[in-house]
Amino acid sequence: MKILLCPDKFKGSLSAQEVCRAIDFGLKKSQPQAETTFHPMADGGDGSLEILSAHLNLQPQNVVTTDPLGREITARYFTSADAAFIEVASASGLVLLKNEERNPLLTSTFGTGTLMADALAKGFQNIYLFLGGSATNDAGMGIAAALGCQFLDENGQPLEPIGGNLPKVQSIKSSQLFDFQKIKMTLLCDVTNPLFGPNGAAHVYARQKGATEEQVEYLDHGLRHFSGILQKHSGTDVGNLPGSGAAGGIGASLSALFRAEMAGGFGVISELTGLEKQIQSTDLVISGEGKLDQQSLQGKVVSGVAGLCKKHGKPLVLFVGANDLDEKKLHSLGAHQVFSITEKARDLEDAMANGEVYLTALAEKNRELLIG
Repeated sequence: MKILLCPDKFKGSLSAQEVCRAIDFGLKKSQPQAETTFHPMADGGDGSLEILSAHLNLQPQNVVTTDPLGREITARYFTSADAAFIEVASASGLVLLKNEERNPLLTSTFGTGTLMADALAKGFQNIYLFLGGSATNDAGMGIAAALGCQFLDENGQPLEPIGGNLPKVQSIKSSQLFDFQKIKMTLLCDVTNPLFGPNGAAHVYARQKGATEEQVEYLDHGLRHFSGILQKHSGTDVGNLPGSGAAGGIGASLSALFRAEMAGGFGVISELTGLEKQIQSTDLVISGEGKLDQQSLQGKVVSGVAGLCKKHGKPLVLFVGANDLDEKKLHSLGAHQVFSITEKARDLEDAMANGEVYLTALAEKNRELLIG
């Protein structure tokens, strides 16, 4: 029996590869003849580039750039023969700042723009940008600045491309460092939030980046204002573009100024890694994630895998950290079985700390259901 393991990571507990290994170990404790294939997955959030690199044997490129506060660092992106793969988090990520340094009025995506400019200068005209984990709320001004744009105030003076200056931008000056008619930018994300408003970049994400309630309102106002400036300059209305609220609004500038396209992370990653072909040629698919809930049904790995299983008539079994879906929603997902760590663990702390042990035990105990 051929079994395909294609889970997402269990955030804060296990990588997708570790999830594969734990389930595989449990299956093979008493069924060593089971034929398993690992295909760890991601949906465009943080950690996606690690997954792609493992599948595609990408080459690392190290670049001297700047962190979200403008301090010099060395960051890495990856390349294939014709494309560059860049994570916003590598140069503009929250992980690069101490808690007391978080302030989306002061942070910028300029460092990410430097990575993109390096890739373009080396001739890579296909750019994949992963939007998870940013420390910024600058609507992509920093990236645009690194790619040749200036943002000017009412006196025509250049503004630093940070979140706090969004309301001050009155015009945009573009210089063509690269021929963007020949360049394809794909922005991968796992959310559909608009740029501003109650579900926008500031209201949903800025607090975790260090913003006070007053600053959230200021940033939201700035994003709304900046959206109008972008539309005036480019003719593109990005205010309600699904996903433009991801990573502090990066999609706004890149869509309006460089014709970047937003894309669901799972769809692009599954296509690049050949997931559908793997599902077609297997007998059973096993997927999962840390928490199975309503969000899992909206463009995440589990729902994407479930859709492909339905398309090709393959049975799907899920291993999860916790299951918050009712029977009706589980039925709509199409999973034949769902095994949850929290049903066995003492508490959440135990589940997070010993996820690997519990996954192995669940796979071993239920091997008859899985292998037959």
